[in-house]
Amino acid sequence: MLTLQSAAESAVIGRLSPVDWVIVVGFIFLSIGIGVYLSKRGQGSSEQYFKGGGGMGWMLLGTSMVATTFAADTPLALTGWVVTSGVAQNWYWWSMVPITMLGVFFFARLWKRANPLTDMEFVYVRYSGNSAHWLRACKALWLAIPYGCIVMGWVNKAMGVIINYVVPDFPRIPFIDQAMLWLFLATPLSSNINPAMVEAIQGGVIDPIEVGYSHHILQKPILWTEYEAGAYSEYTAPDGVEYPDRHQEVLEALGITYDIELNRVGSIEGVPNGFLLSREVELDGETVLEPIEDTDSVEVIFELYKVCAGVNQYKILFFLFLIVCAYTAISGLWGVVVTDFIQFWIAMFGCIVLAVLAVRHVGGIDAMLNQMADIYGSAKARGMVNPLPTAEAGEFGLFTRFQFLLFMCVFWWSNGFTDGGSYFAQRMLSAKDERNAALGYMWYAIAHYALRMWPWLLVGFAAAVLYPRIPFANGVMPSGSVAEAGYVKIMLLVLPAGMLGLLVAALMAAYMSTISTQVNLGASYLMNDFYRPFIAPGRERRAARRRGNPDFKYDERHYVRWGIIMTVMMAFAGIIVSLFLNTIGEAWFLLAGFNGGIGVIYLLRWYWWRINAWTEIVCLLSLLILTLVLRLLCNGAFGWPAMLPADVLGHRVFADTFFEFKVQQMGTIPFSLLVTMPASVGLALLVTFLTAPTDLEKLKTFHRRVQAGGIGWRRIDRLVKAEDPSFQVNSPLTWENTRNWLLGSAMVYFWLVGVGKIIIGPALNRANDNLVVAGEDVFFLHLMTGLIVAGLVSKILPGRGKRRGLALAVVLAGYVAVAYSLFHPVGQPFATAPLGWLLGPRLIGILMLAAGVACGGVIARSFSTGRWSDLPAGREASPRPA
Repeated sequence: MLTLQSAAESAVIGRLSPVDWVIVVGFIFLSIGIGVYLSKRGQGSSEQYFKGGGGMGWMLLGTSMVATTFAADTPLALTGWVVTSGVAQNWYWWSMVPITMLGVFFFARLWKRANPLTDMEFVYVRYSGNSAHWLRACKALWLAIPYGCIVMGWVNKAMGVIINYVVPDFPRIPFIDQAMLWLFLATPLSSNINPAMVEAIQGGVIDPIEVGYSHHILQKPILWTEYEAGAYSEYTAPDGVEYPDRHQEVLEALGITYDIELNRVGSIEGVPNGFLLSREVELDGETVLEPIEDTDSVEVIFELYKVCAGVNQYKILFFLFLIVCAYTAISGLWGVVVTDFIQFWIAMFGCIVLAVLAVRHVGGIDAMLNQMADIYGSAKARGMVNPLPTAEAGEFGLFTRFQFLLFMCVFWWSNGFTDGGSYFAQRMLSAKDERNAALGYMWYAIAHYALRMWPWLLVGFAAAVLYPRIPFANGVMPSGSVAEAGYVKIMLLVLPAGMLGLLVAALMAAYMSTISTQVNLGASYLMNDFYRPFIAPGRERRAARRRGNPDFKYDERHYVRWGIIMTVMMAFAGIIVSLFLNTIGEAWFLLAGFNGGIGVIYLLRWYWWRINAWTEIVCLLSLLILTLVLRLLCNGAFGWPAMLPADVLGHRVFADTFFEFKVQQMGTIPFSLLVTMPASVGLALLVTFLTAPTDLEKLKTFHRRVQAGGIGWRRIDRLVKAEDPSFQVNSPLTWENTRNWLLGSAMVYFWLVGVGKIIIGPALNRANDNLVVAGEDVFFLHLMTGLIVAGLVSKILPGRGKRRGLALAVVLAGYVAVAYSLFHPVGQPFATAPLGWLLGPRLIGILMLAAGVACGGVIARSFSTGRWSDLPAGREASPRPA
């Protein structure tokens, strides 16, 4: 049985060598150089600044989409999920494959036809009246300021973890240090600092930066992470065993036992004699601060460390933000997309190299998985590494099958930007044509879901072995943040000089690509969807009166200048918001909760004429209220505890059944969807029928321009044809697109699981070993059998029926495989499954990749230039709406 490394050992981390620094600095100058080079291309007009002039190819814009979602927090979160929830927790985003493919074939071309400058401007393309004004203004402000800034905030927090481990003691810059110290103490980021320490620093009694750097306490971040998690605290275990604190060991790990005495705070140079930390106590109904008489040196040093580490990380984030702000502000979307393209490939190369070295460090795939079984037990290890949740996953606190069912049956079509809005729409609107928009979104789906996640998960497996999540020596279980930091620990452990700098540059690339997109997108919302339609007209009228020129209008350069100003504002707003966020995961799932139903409305607004602006407004507001109420009742928020009593929170709903969950889980995704989705959508549809529809002329104009078609637009189509009998709808609602949607989803899932099987190999399939065959092996074996049968059947079907029969057979085989696998015992010997006697897991993985290629080949023929056209011949491209 392996044990957790002691803090004294794990606190020794790698440092960036001169070669590493050259690589990191070179990457930063490369990003700035791209922005300068593309500055002229982005400042010709607001359309060039925010849409790149609409001339981008699919590979460039698709890679930019992937890079934007490859943030610095993503590999850390996935590493933590391996030990806290299991690999199956990734169905949080794997479940979105079908809706992404739906966007490729049913929405990408519609976005290009609608042709707004931003996805928010689409509100005026689709709706009318005052409700459209309210919706556009509210959504622009919501998506730019709270939504976008919270996203940037948690990305900044994740980058802060990386900084504290990799660059723990960045060289001092006195003016910047003092400014960051003031900002740190003046915001809620210092809420976890002892009040007595804050008072002493603000009063000039203690200089934390001087003390921290003189005693080199910043050089042991892993030690302090474990200390904060309780590894050295006094603790009473569940079995009643009492463990005394081990603070003396902390001093020994720091190497300052000869300079500082544990029980004499005054021995810390720079801290006055008699200094005591304080705690809040209730006295006569009031909260007062009481000195802690037994304050020891380690407790004071830890408070100093938290202050110094905060100043250090936000100092570096400040410089990174200036760089991102610079190349985004001067070059617009072109600078963002081109740097995204380069940054993605750097990041993927670095992550793949790290995965290979991490696996080699633990002895290879087989040895790594066997060690996981030794550490956690075979049943839990199987639940941790299987892409599909195991039957016993709930017993270990892992991702359950009921959660999987909710994600696959409800989450993917109801949550978030189901029609490809937000920065996806921004990229598709910048494409050359409809074909490049759809191809770009397709490439995003393949790279995002099937390719990039396995290197992160392999590092997560290695971290689960080298830094296992088992109790510390005093019985305390490491927190989830300690588990997430495993990715950085592995990076520092296995990478040599040069490669460490490359991966730091890669993580900076991931961070900067996300930040640059959020900054540019948020600025576009503020400028084009708030300032330009609501603020600028009033300023123009006032300027016209002053100049005596009633026809005065601002030119495009005015809006480009304001776009740059909004970009700078978004960048600094992201810094400020990051100071107010104490956790990443809570903000992550809170935003998912706010979107838990609006996806249905986003789908319907394209294909049903009756949806109006009030539909979206009511759905968004109801989601906001319902999500906050559920969080307050079940989980607590904003520092408040859960409002429901403990016995109610712990009550098991549908106890001892497949659908069992606790009341407390109703405040989090996906369980909150059981309430928020039907309630918000039902209320929104009710309001839809109680309010007037969109103006008829607006609907007819939208139908002519976008041509979504389908049963939802028949009434409007009859009216348009009455005016123009020659009008014919070029709708994406075709059999070919339906087939491609199904095949595209199958293709990504084949590649997703196939790559995993090739990497992991037979280690999971030994019935006589620690880990035995998992349920998904059975599922995909039967699915492969169904595909072979479907291929034979399709040979018999001629012409068009041949393709239709192939697609239907694939779908039928998939559903039969799912149904059969539910009754197929998990752990049944491999040889009893169809084709099992002939095929091993890696060969199955290769065949799955081949099946994905076959599906992709059918789809590729639809994307051939001769078969894909924007609009019927003779129709003009849609002008951008005013």
